[in-house]
Amino acid sequence: MFSWSRSSHTPVSAPVAGLNGTRTHPGQTISRNAHLSSYLGHHVLRQSTRKVSQDDTTYDTVFQTTNGFALIIRVYLPTDSGRAPSMTLHGVRASHDWLDIRMKVIGYEPIASDQLWRQCCIKLGDAIFTVIRHFQLNPPSILEINDVNLRRLQESISSQQQH
Repeated sequence: MFSWSRSSHTPVSAPVAGLNGTRTHPGQTISRNAHLSSYLGHHVLRQSTRKVSQDDTTYDTVFQTTNGFALIIRVYLPTDSGRAPSMTLHGVRASHDWLDIRMKVIGYEPIASDQLWRQCCIKLGDAIFTVIRHFQLNPPSILEINDVNLRRLQESISSQQQH
């Protein structure tokens, strides 16, 4: 994973509560704070995640695919803990079985509906890690990079790989 550097976005710090496991017992509700803590405190994701909204609903996590592309997954966690989070690839137009035309992640079943999200008993950090890992190992076809900062990052990575 990457870490954000020299960013105008707000860095995140993780609350420590709720980090003692990845799944809960069926029927047990996971609090919004536990979901957020599992994401912001995730041992792999935390250094490459930043808050992009004024409130605590929207975060970006940057990662690199096996074919060398840097991508950003934007995660929206509703304030209602019973609602499923949404994830989109930010700053690109791409093609992949798990993406719709708006770059929204549709192929990861636990976030397909509020009911599936409540029933799956997976914490947010592990869900995001699973989606990112899938995109790392099965990269989307990048059609266009339309975010200036992501384009600069990709150019930097490409020039490092050529040397």
